[in-house]
Amino acid sequence: MKLAANLPTYLPDIGFFKKMLLADVFVLADDYQYSKHQLINRTRIKTASGVKWLTVPVRTKGRGKQLILSVEIDKTQHWQRKHWKTLLVNYIYAPFFEPFMDAFESIYRKEWHRLFPLNYEIIQLLQELLEIKTPLWLSSQLKVTGRGTEKLLNILKELKCDTYLCLEGEEKFIDRQLFKENEINLMVIPFKEKAYHQQFGTFVPGLSIIDLLFNEGKQSKEIILKS
Repeated sequence: MKLAANLPTYLPDIGFFKKMLLADVFVLADDYQYSKHQLINRTRIKTASGVKWLTVPVRTKGRGKQLILSVEIDKTQHWQRKHWKTLLVNYIYAPFFEPFMDAFESIYRKEWHRLFPLNYEIIQLLQELLEIKTPLWLSSQLKVTGRGTEKLLNILKELKCDTYLCLEGEEKFIDRQLFKENEINLMVIPFKEKAYHQQFGTFVPGLSIIDLLFNEGKQSKEIILKS
């Protein structure tokens, strides 16, 4: 069985869902350390004035090292209204925005206290809209120990998987010798985003999956697999 894993990022990119589509099991690494340098609380979309970052404000000052599942949202900032308005203004004329609009609006109307539940609900919604059947697990559910490749190995063993699937470039973070010693296969899949219809000029890669979904609708799944 093939297992893939990823940090639970905010409005994930296309590569995230390519791994989910090709894996037999997908794990969200929610009990890993939060880092502001990753995409856990931010994403990129395309607007009439170029690429724009959407960032969920979080509380980190004076809190030391935090696990992703513990990170709190800074509720003093009106980020939900800003994010929804930005999506509405820039995607209202996208070919497939309207069919998905209500589902996303309902998420932005909820009150969120922590970052992970927000990201998890968005990921589950996107999985449903993309019709991906791969079962989702949270690393925190598995109660495994270790760090780095050791923890990943324990996750693989707990879920009875013999192959770890990752995108090209991610394999550099894996201790291949440790995998070999534990009879775990490493499957590295090529990834280069296939150009698709976008608004506002020339194709830009590396955006949130919602840009693909709002512009291509039901064709999104096929485009992901060809990327």
